[in-house]
Amino acid sequence: MKKIVVKKNRYIDSVTLMSVGDKIMKMDGIENAEVQMGTWANQELLVELGYEIPEGTGPDDLVMAVTGDTEEHLAAAFTRIEDILEHRDEDEEEHYSDLSEIDLEETPFDLVQISLPGRYAYEEANKALDKGLHVFIFSDNVSLEEERRLKEKGREKGLLVMGPDCGVGMVGGVCLAAGSIMNQGPVGIVAASGSGAQEVACLLDQCGIGISSLIGTGGRDLYPEIGGIEMLQGMELLEKDEDTKVIILVSKLANYQVMEKVLGAADSLTKPVVAVFLGGDEALFEGHKTVPAFSLEEAACKAAKLIKPDIDLNFRYEDAEIAEIVAGEMKKYNETQKYFRGLYCGGTFTEEGLLYYSKIPGIKLYSNLNTKYAEKLEDSHVSFGHSILDMGAEDFTSEAPHPVFDPQLRIRRLMKELKDEETAVVLLDFITGPGVAEDPITPFVDAIKKADTGRHITYIANICGSKQDPQNIVEKKKLLQDAGVIVTASSYESARLAGALMQELERRN
Repeated sequence: MKKIVVKKNRYIDSVTLMSVGDKIMKMDGIENAEVQMGTWANQELLVELGYEIPEGTGPDDLVMAVTGDTEEHLAAAFTRIEDILEHRDEDEEEHYSDLSEIDLEETPFDLVQISLPGRYAYEEANKALDKGLHVFIFSDNVSLEEERRLKEKGREKGLLVMGPDCGVGMVGGVCLAAGSIMNQGPVGIVAASGSGAQEVACLLDQCGIGISSLIGTGGRDLYPEIGGIEMLQGMELLEKDEDTKVIILVSKLANYQVMEKVLGAADSLTKPVVAVFLGGDEALFEGHKTVPAFSLEEAACKAAKLIKPDIDLNFRYEDAEIAEIVAGEMKKYNETQKYFRGLYCGGTFTEEGLLYYSKIPGIKLYSNLNTKYAEKLEDSHVSFGHSILDMGAEDFTSEAPHPVFDPQLRIRRLMKELKDEETAVVLLDFITGPGVAEDPITPFVDAIKKADTGRHITYIANICGSKQDPQNIVEKKKLLQDAGVIVTASSYESARLAGALMQELERRN
């Protein structure tokens, strides 16, 4: 039997909601549990699962839907949901409903993470700064003017303002939001790119090199309206930190004047600085001391070499290896299979992929993003040709949780791509850590095994995570490989392999 309860105008952030259903599914007599905001996409999913949505349900309403075998089991499930959402869960030791409830002399917190609708985030961040707390703002939809005011206030008070729209951080050995668990070490990272910073840190982890701090700035910090306030402040902090020996800067290509200011500030530091501004070229770094890198993998490798000059790095495919894989895969496609479909969840991975693919002669790219590297799809929900999708972009996440928190949106898109007879290659990226989906990989493995396409599909994947993450990336890598997925060492290596397959598909076409 099915039961659905809607709480009008009750907002719960996706970070909180993402694990509720999994906990309820472990209860006796429960077959299915969905606890989500009432967005159009979530309502569509619930209808597919057989639930009847009450009329008038909207995106600001909390929807709780459960399938169980008895009324008693359903009642217990809904009671448990409320206990979790009201922080009566046995795992919760302390809970505060407002910053004013915290006595900082009695409980010496020094940082607050904010995950609220953007219209409330600015006010709460201001309160935190007034209390002398560093701020990590996961929320988006905060105006540029508000962001600048917060960062200027933080700078005056000597406090970090990471964000808005900051997805990754590690301060004092504690990972924040979607960050991975890292060993402490000599490399400090300041990044205007969440998934980019995560990738660099995790590649260093594979090299046995830990992180002193990962300071996320939010994706707009290098906009001219902000002027790199947080990146400059983060560099200054790491320069003073005795545990930091090498500094890495990570960003997509941004405002040239702001990047020049950042590189000028790096020139005055005593510690070596490696920088990757995806989309930049050698000319950007001319006249500066900073060590340039042009991929996330290269940034990690160059920093690793500065720490351990004799380190043996083995991320890269040899060209001959790629050629061998491509030759083997091409023999397995039928004549209707022509195109690549990249289903990314990391925004910076999407950007890095687009940059790489756009340099391959004769390939026309399509994307849901407004970018000079690809033509924009008429409809983000319908792929065309070689399509590269950022499924963490607003045209998808406005109606569903970000795919790092809930894999269902991307799984549904995968199934749609597999029904397309022109699909030959599918690329997936996975991000692990204590703050993301409890198991972002197994559902894809199950979907791939169940897919009955009647055609050979090349699956390429990489896992951005550390060995300390609760998802057990070693086990999950084997799970993917056993399902026939080619698992690469990095997002850049995935792009190299996918690009070679695209090129060969175009030659055949």
